[in-house]
Amino acid sequence: REAPAVSFELLPLDDDPDDLLRRGDVDFLICPELFMSSAHPRAALFDETFVCVGCPTNKQLPGQLTFERYVTMKHIAFRLGRAQMPSIEERFLLEHGLKRRVEIIVQAFSMIPPMVSCTSRIATMPLRLVQRFKNTFPLRIIELPRPLPTFTEAVQWPTLHNSDPASTWMRQIMLQEASRM
Repeated sequence: REAPAVSFELLPLDDDPDDLLRRGDVDFLICPELFMSSAHPRAALFDETFVCVGCPTNKQLPGQLTFERYVTMKHIAFRLGRAQMPSIEERFLLEHGLKRRVEIIVQAFSMIPPMVSCTSRIATMPLRLVQRFKNTFPLRIIELPRPLPTFTEAVQWPTLHNSDPASTWMRQIMLQEASRM
């Protein structure tokens, strides 16, 4: 209603998002703050936590997950870009010298729910996204054996668009919607 001519093209995260922002090839980048460039302005959208998910019929998934069980179970892992950069949870495990059994790698968290459905695989996903998929896919949420640090999902834009009225308007819309979540 407010801007019927606005359109969106959603792209997978590039291996060098800073370059896309520097060249002005994208208007916005939405991802965890941890992966953002310090060379461009940004604004926090919301804080997020990770949970473990599996299929409710998965007999190998206990009521409470021990860390030993977690790392030996079959995982679906999310990795970033063509270079398959480790995601937040994988970085955390690597920093602590830990490795899990990854069977499937996906390019988007949204690909995980159908991949765990009717299998003995598990995955680590952002809680808000799991809650969005629960009505579509049968998912069982289990606390991680070791809580991962909370992360901040943020929006970033090219410095050259910092004073652009259209960019400012869209950022305000995103921030308003994020505050309602």
